[in-house]
Amino acid sequence: MINSVVSTRPAVIADAVAGCPAVAALSPGPSGDVATHIPGRRVVGVRTAPAGVAIHVVARFGPTMAEIAGQIRAAVTAVAPDCGKIDIVVDDLVVDGSAIHDPVAPRVAPRRNTG
Repeated sequence: MINSVVSTRPAVIADAVAGCPAVAALSPGPSGDVATHIPGRRVVGVRTAPAGVAIHVVARFGPTMAEIAGQIRAAVTAVAPDCGKIDIVVDDLVVDGSAIHDPVAPRVAPRRNTG
């Protein structure tokens, strides 16, 4: 039987990280595979392992990397104090309110009207 507290921890961690002022969004990583599957859903941006957790984010421009990491570590520790190792990866940065793009979406040049 799966303990519901353990199985939902990635979702709780994701919610805590998403609430950080320096975090614009959680990220699926450059190849789209950073996620944890829990019953009924896929938690993007959080990958759990026996030794701890990896968090991938899109950060907001302004705070230093140390400040971003500090906010994320504090959020994770608050909801999962026994988490262990916390690896943080900033996959992208939102600058001047630019829209967050899907890092997994293919980049296709627009078609030109040739005739």
